[in-house]
Amino acid sequence: MVAIRSVLLALALIGAGAAPALARMTVTGPFGTGLTEPVWVLQHLLGFLAIGLWSGQNGGPSVWQLPVAALTAVLAAGLAAQIGIRLPYAAEGLSASLILMGGLVAAGLKVPLALGVLTVAAAGAFHGYVHMGGPLFWAGLSSGVLLVIGAGLGLSVAVGQAASGRVVQMCGGAVALAGVLDLAGVF
Repeated sequence: MVAIRSVLLALALIGAGAAPALARMTVTGPFGTGLTEPVWVLQHLLGFLAIGLWSGQNGGPSVWQLPVAALTAVLAAGLAAQIGIRLPYAAEGLSASLILMGGLVAAGLKVPLALGVLTVAAAGAFHGYVHMGGPLFWAGLSSGVLLVIGAGLGLSVAVGQAASGRVVQMCGGAVALAGVLDLAGVF
């Protein structure tokens, strides 16, 4: 219990220290807009963190193959939307992807690599579908997505070592709950 409190206190202090700096940060241009999109939109932040957490839980080649599959799906879905291909129930799918990814992390479920790639690709497609922009925007978005997924992967390892895998599962439960609240229209 002391380890959990220590990790939560550390995260709170880091967030409190970074908040004033982030509040003053101004990012302009297409690259900057794409870079910050996965951080400033709560659904994207939680979804990509969950993909990173789950990649860390699965270990092995999943650590790099799941993030690459998610990013590829984000870009493919965004470019498909940009040329006019429609994805029905995109908003609901985005919420469902949070429930799915959060639930997988909460359950600590390890799956075969091919199934994991398909799962994160499906989730990534709903996160990428809502974006449109030029080449600089896509470069920034790619960087932002990989940074947030990498943060989730690092969080999985750090929290798993500092406290336990149970805390990582609790993070997944929080993401799934956020997906349910998003689907219900609470935020």
